[in-house]
Amino acid sequence: MFVVADTIEFQKRGLPHAHILIWQADSDREPSAAFVDQFIFAELPDPKEDPLGFVLVQEFMMHGPCGDINPNCPCMKDGKCSKRFPKTFQDKTTFDADGFPIYRRRDTGVMAQKNGVDLDNRWVVLHNLGILKKFQAHINVEACNQSYLIKYLFKYCHKGADAARLGVAPHSSATGDTDPNNSSGVDEIAEYIKSRYLSWCEAVWRLFGFEIHEKFPAVERLHVHLLGMNIVALSEEDDLEGVVDDPDSSKSTLTEWFVANQRFPAARKYTYCEFPNYYTWNNKNKTWEGRRRGTKIGRLRFIHPGVGDAFYLRMLLMVVRGALSYADVRTYEGIVYNTFREACQAHGLIGDDSEWTSLFDEAIRWASPF
Repeated sequence: MFVVADTIEFQKRGLPHAHILIWQADSDREPSAAFVDQFIFAELPDPKEDPLGFVLVQEFMMHGPCGDINPNCPCMKDGKCSKRFPKTFQDKTTFDADGFPIYRRRDTGVMAQKNGVDLDNRWVVLHNLGILKKFQAHINVEACNQSYLIKYLFKYCHKGADAARLGVAPHSSATGDTDPNNSSGVDEIAEYIKSRYLSWCEAVWRLFGFEIHEKFPAVERLHVHLLGMNIVALSEEDDLEGVVDDPDSSKSTLTEWFVANQRFPAARKYTYCEFPNYYTWNNKNKTWEGRRRGTKIGRLRFIHPGVGDAFYLRMLLMVVRGALSYADVRTYEGIVYNTFREACQAHGLIGDDSEWTSLFDEAIRWASPF
């Protein structure tokens, strides 16, 4: 199974393009050189064996030429290529000290012509031949197997639109103020007003209602709360007594998980977090129903460790299967414990450094600093 997230970016020149992150959800191993070579290529195909691949790489995936051949190329900064082309020949794919792949670029003798210049594998932009043949466009593909690199990709993918800071002040003659030294100070609020750059292609994209961010599979946010402490949404027009008397107001994804385990015996082999893979939440009727199509993963809402019992309830919901009530969540090996914390100790979830290890692992994914 693969997890996918993408963001559409708009630049001041050219058409919109997508930044797409794809990672294998069921694999924790670091990719080997052979694994990378299956999907990512940095060489020109043999024109006799793969004429279509050769033509497409020549048209869409050749960099430059730049450097001494073309010093006016847009990639040139301070007399050097900002993309570090041409690359060096490489007999096989390796990884540097930071885990970044150095891709295979063999000296095969195959040449492609661009702007009247013959270019070899040192000028090939990383690509996937299957994707290139399907979409016939410039699509850069790279491998990432280090956590800090993934963090960089997410920040780049979701950095937001281009913006500029500006301020508009009246002319001194319009206000009758002729003294240039007369200042009322700095307006800090005005200093931080941002003005977005909106290109024509982004305007059209939004007018047509196309997606800006997409992800697969979908995520179901699951409520975690103690008995009778679920969140209830209401409007100003709602009658408070009617809301209190409404039986649906006490229902949540958690309470109905208990009900679903009673209704569906087959569901009792899943934890609360695994449940959305096989059952779907009907928000209108506030019930769990058997999933007929699609894929969705569950995500428990964050509970701060300082909250107390609700935090330990969340820990238990990650491991307890088929609970029919809150008491079942506190039960371990036939013993019903008085608090969720005591049940966590019985499960071995706390009492050593494993609690902090799991917290740090979770914080890596969502609480990293800017």
